[in-house]
Amino acid sequence: MKTLLKLNVIVFLFCFLGCASTIAESGKDFSYQKKFPIEIGKTTKAEIIDQYGSPTNTEIKGNYQILAYGYSRESLKHGRAVGMGLLSAIPGVGLATLAMDQGVKDDDMAREFKLLCVYTDFKTGVVKDYYYHDSDNVGHDESETLNLKAMALKRKGGKNKECTELLEKAISLNPRNHRALNSLAWELIDSSTDVDKGVSLAIRAVEVFPDSPYNTGTLGVGYFKKGDLENAEKYLDQAVKLYPIYEPGNVKSLQHDQEMLRLVREQKNKH
Repeated sequence: MKTLLKLNVIVFLFCFLGCASTIAESGKDFSYQKKFPIEIGKTTKAEIIDQYGSPTNTEIKGNYQILAYGYSRESLKHGRAVGMGLLSAIPGVGLATLAMDQGVKDDDMAREFKLLCVYTDFKTGVVKDYYYHDSDNVGHDESETLNLKAMALKRKGGKNKECTELLEKAISLNPRNHRALNSLAWELIDSSTDVDKGVSLAIRAVEVFPDSPYNTGTLGVGYFKKGDLENAEKYLDQAVKLYPIYEPGNVKSLQHDQEMLRLVREQKNKH
């Protein structure tokens, strides 16, 4: 019995170390179909499902039924070996736990993800917004890819000028990419580089997709920096109300806009 158990574990480890380095996997792998362009205001929920199958998750938020297709995988980076001490592991313990117990550091892990998120009108089923993002910072089009690269560069401490140039190009490729519009608007407003231009961009982002708390929040902060307290209160109040509906998990951003709204009202009361 012990010999059989050990043999099973050896086979298990051979597959784990030699055949496949996957440690954790979630969702069903898929490919974003650029040959099947999703058209906002035209493509329907039924067409999305016909092309991609049943979504990983479906939920209703506000005015939309959101279809999410997600896939993620964690694996060992090439060339990283795990000690044979795994042979003594107790069957049933997860692969990730086994790997970590053998000294595999977080830096040794490769993480892959894909996410296609489609906002369809709850009543008509028509697509109102969508995006595809993956772990290689590739978006559903070149504009979105540049937006993702700009945000990745920003997180790594990249220079504002480099981020701005990427976002400017993203907007030139797709003037209705509200995520890129909002990203550049926030960059200009938050740094006080060009608040007027930032507000203009934020207005465009809100016009394209008014239900985004990020878009309305950015516009509210922009108006606050311009000294337009009426509009600042209007859009920050909208953002604070939209977060619980569309982005309930982003507590940090909600708290930021709540604090900004408090400051706006405090200043209004002084006048």
